[in-house]
Amino acid sequence: MTPVAGQPSTFQELALGHAHRRNRVFLFWWMGMAFAIPGLAYAMAAAATGQSLETGLMTAALGLVLSGAGWLLAIGPRFTRKPPRPATDFARTHQQIRIATGVAAAAPIAMLAIVVALVTLTPKGASPEVLPILSSLAVYPVPISAALLYSRRHLLARREELYARWLARR
Repeated sequence: MTPVAGQPSTFQELALGHAHRRNRVFLFWWMGMAFAIPGLAYAMAAAATGQSLETGLMTAALGLVLSGAGWLLAIGPRFTRKPPRPATDFARTHQQIRIATGVAAAAPIAMLAIVVALVTLTPKGASPEVLPILSSLAVYPVPISAALLYSRRHLLARREELYARWLARR
């Protein structure tokens, strides 16, 4: 359904537009966690193997700084009272909602399989020097999968309810 010039958009189109806006606002600050969480995993593995925590802590700090910067960059859309732009990509949205759980589960499992293969098949795969890097790699897809689940299963799937609540607060 394409909006016609001069005709008001439907509630569903505005709700989907609102969900897209909320998704962008969420991803602006959450994607810093794609650095922060693996950085913490690196630091913990480094501490467990008696190595320097500096690389892991710096990566985690970078992620937190990026997250804070993203939050600040999204401050306008976060607190706007402006109506959302209508969106009509319903078929794509339903497909994204449908496949989100499988993709979110498959990504960490695939990365874990890669890390296990590296540990078992490479000559120094299980050496203490390599374990912080491998732990960071193993954890890397987790914040991305969490973002996928939140944005698809929460924001897009419950878009009409969330939009109605936003309208009531507005």
